[in-house]
Amino acid sequence: MDCEVNIDQLEAGAKIPSGELLVRYGESAVRQDSDLKKIRGDLEAEVGSMGIIEAAATISAFEGLNRIADVTGIQLDIGLADESADFRMTLGLDAYAGASSTQTAGSPARADDVMGIFR
Repeated sequence: MDCEVNIDQLEAGAKIPSGELLVRYGESAVRQDSDLKKIRGDLEAEVGSMGIIEAAATISAFEGLNRIADVTGIQLDIGLADESADFRMTLGLDAYAGASSTQTAGSPARADDVMGIFR
């Protein structure tokens, strides 16, 4: 499936198919809310059993990798930090404690190619 993700509307599902329900499922899973079972059922009805497995795997991987990075103090490479500066600010990611491990070269910059991110 090919779609344009609107980063400014992430909480509303970023305008991707089933996006709002995926966001609700992710939030409920991470918070272990009491409505998790209902939301899981709603999402499965919309995206199927393989879709719910992919969503659960994505949430699990993201949570685990973030926790490992935070507790070990892993920082973003300077190139990636500069590349992502604009959307990290938009999403408020720099307010998290783990962000203190990352330093930038000083200003947002877009790389000319993939290898340029790792400058």
